Amino acid sequence: MISPQKILNPQALISLYGEFPSLIGSEITEFALKRDEPNALIKIMTEGKPKYAPVRWPEDYDVVYLGLSFIGIKKMAASNWGRANVVDQFELEEVGGLMAVRVSCENGLSISFDCDWISIDSVVPGSIGSP
Repeated sequence: MISPQKILNPQALISLYGEFPSLIGSEITEFALKRDEPNALIKIMTEGKPKYAPVRWPEDYDVVYLGLSFIGIKKMAASNWGRANVVDQFELEEVGGLMAVRVSCENGLSISFDCDWISIDSVVPGSIGSP
């Protein structure tokens, strides 16, 4: 389990999943950089449903959209952005007072950086429907 010490509002995920959920098999739908602080935003779509879904959520959702901000990024590298960015590695590790973030995807996408803080910005249900 990932330590919540460098995560702002970890209860946004812990209250739903009981811990920081595995993001393996999830899809990165957006990756953006902002010059302020500077920070990065990663939006992820996961089929991993929470153990404790809020009562107000619809019963027929089939995915959960997560918005994660990484504040004060340093030493960033990214390559091979593609259309289907399915996560096969998502590692968060506290190293020397910073959070080391390492993400790779099945299509070769690789994102890595260090940051001061991680913020859970949004956790919302969604529906992609069935083919």
